[in-house]
Amino acid sequence: NKVYSAAIAKTQKIWTAYLDSIMKVGQMQILRRQITNELNYSCRFDSKHLAAALENLNKAILADIEAHYQNPSLPYPKEDNTLLYEITAYLEAAGIHNPLNKIYITTKRLPYFPTVNFLFLISQFPKLQYNRNLGDV
Repeated sequence: NKVYSAAIAKTQKIWTAYLDSIMKVGQMQILRRQITNELNYSCRFDSKHLAAALENLNKAILADIEAHYQNPSLPYPKEDNTLLYEITAYLEAAGIHNPLNKIYITTKRLPYFPTVNFLFLISQFPKLQYNRNLGDV
């Protein structure tokens, strides 16, 4: 019985630490989205022509890249072409991007990691509450 109690206590400590880590990452993701929305709003308010030009240039480049993948004989920007890197910097500064799609670090694949995350999320659902004013949990 003591061994079982010790195992449960250790497991709860691990889940608590894991929950703290997940909550910190989630808060950072929310902050990143809020900052991006503020940048986008400010850009549209201060310079609607710049925002429109950046959006149209981005759509045109994406359309060209998509057309290249549909038909490989069409041109694709070369690696020494700095257009994609430069436009990315402008789009991020103007808040015209999705910060949740950006990858900052990579790790090797961990076996069963998605399953563990899923089970952890299911165990935490009872603690979440819907707030109609925020539209989030």
